[in-house]
Amino acid sequence: MPRIVAHVDMNAFFAAIEQNAHPEWKNEPIVVCVFSGRTLDSGVVSSASYDARKLGVRAGMPIVQAKQLCAKGHFVPVNHTLYGQISDQIFTRLFAYGDAVEMASIDEAYADLTQKTQGDYAHAERLMREFQQKIQKEFNLGCSVGIAPNKLLAKIASDFQKPNGFTIVKPESVQSFLDPLPVKSLLGIGPKTEQQLVEKNIHTIAQLRACGAGELVALFGAARGQYFFHASRGIDESPLETNYEKQQRSSIWTLQRDTQDWNELRALVREKALELWDETAAQGKFFTQISVVGVDIALKQMTRSTTLNVACVSSEQLFSEVEQLFQSLLSNAPLPLRRVGLRVGGFASPPKQKRLNEFFG
Repeated sequence: MPRIVAHVDMNAFFAAIEQNAHPEWKNEPIVVCVFSGRTLDSGVVSSASYDARKLGVRAGMPIVQAKQLCAKGHFVPVNHTLYGQISDQIFTRLFAYGDAVEMASIDEAYADLTQKTQGDYAHAERLMREFQQKIQKEFNLGCSVGIAPNKLLAKIASDFQKPNGFTIVKPESVQSFLDPLPVKSLLGIGPKTEQQLVEKNIHTIAQLRACGAGELVALFGAARGQYFFHASRGIDESPLETNYEKQQRSSIWTLQRDTQDWNELRALVREKALELWDETAAQGKFFTQISVVGVDIALKQMTRSTTLNVACVSSEQLFSEVEQLFQSLLSNAPLPLRRVGLRVGGFASPPKQKRLNEFFG
């Protein structure tokens, strides 16, 4: 049965909520900000309405710069409690449309539609158009939807025709959809990686796909090189992380200094990973699922996850996996991180060690 995954991305979510709260601002630019409190204008932009974006305002931009570009805009502080409440209400409704739901951040989620639709893309389209219309009617909020064979492609599809877009990528059209897109469309390709590729005259996903696996591994290391090799072909077998497992352990903490540099995070993350390992190992719990979490200065949450074929058996293996996940997350993070965390789950029995003679048949 063909796998079908939908990705829902709310359009300018924070700014749209503020627009609803202030109908007198209709068709006027709205900029949602994280004010630092040092001065009236110190801090960064968290979100901007599409009217403000047309003037060049972007998330992560200093408020002072945003005001220069958008002098007549309405600059309001982030109201994360309100946004979280509305997010919960919206995505609770998504459970009625899919077999499983993964919250990717406060304003986006994945839904697995495979069983619900029995692999029928026409049925998936009907369901998600109904959901899109329901959210518009009930909350006066728009969203963009992507439907595809996996999470990677669904995410790219939802970004394809914003705002209020609706894009379907069927299995037979994966490559024709991906090939013309710029390399930055792939998750994990941030500005630094994009620059590395552009310097090698690789601008599109088609050009990236033309690279051999060995060349990509040489450029980016084994984990990222293999990821780019598969991603450029639309291959992604990652499951939805539903975050509803009863058996899981997590740790999240606030950094002393906002950063995007793995070298600054490495020692602290290693310490926390070892603590998490000691806690679970002491209880005889061995896990197959590992996730890392980052919350940036605009309060946007990002996650990266992996599922092992057999349970993790050492603290060094845990840290190795965590390091690769964080490097992937940081390469695609547009803003410095304020909080980071680890989560493990999918507890299982430890794998049996092979006897030496098993390696020789």
